[in-house]
Amino acid sequence: MNINAKYFGLISYEEKELIHIINGLIGFESYNKYLPIPFQEEDDSLISLQCLEDEDLSFILMNPFSICQDYSPKLSDQELKELGAESADDISYYVISVIRESVAQSTVNLKAPLAVNAINRQAKQVILEQAEYTFRHALGDMIHKEG
Repeated sequence: MNINAKYFGLISYEEKELIHIINGLIGFESYNKYLPIPFQEEDDSLISLQCLEDEDLSFILMNPFSICQDYSPKLSDQELKELGAESADDISYYVISVIRESVAQSTVNLKAPLAVNAINRQAKQVILEQAEYTFRHALGDMIHKEG
């Protein structure tokens, strides 16, 4: 199958590559099928999450552990069950990023990560109860802090 991806042009993909987001993303609840496309092969630190139901809709995701090494999201037992995960080890996390012209103005949402069951490709955007995470962390501050 093919899709005209927002940042990559025409891309071929197979059904097994898709992820299904339970209840969609916040603000985009009616869209559930997405194709994750890494900006660099074999590297999940920066991904375009391309919507299959609207080719103009794509989100930039980051692997939060590459920018915040002490990030430790915790899912409830109910969330793990919804994702069909036998254990928290089955879950990968990605955070939605807003990329601006300057890194200092770019932000990441650590409060509401996308939790993906790496085994069955089911995903859900969750809102963490952990107070240390907010919806807009300045990316520039995080890079300087980690570096």
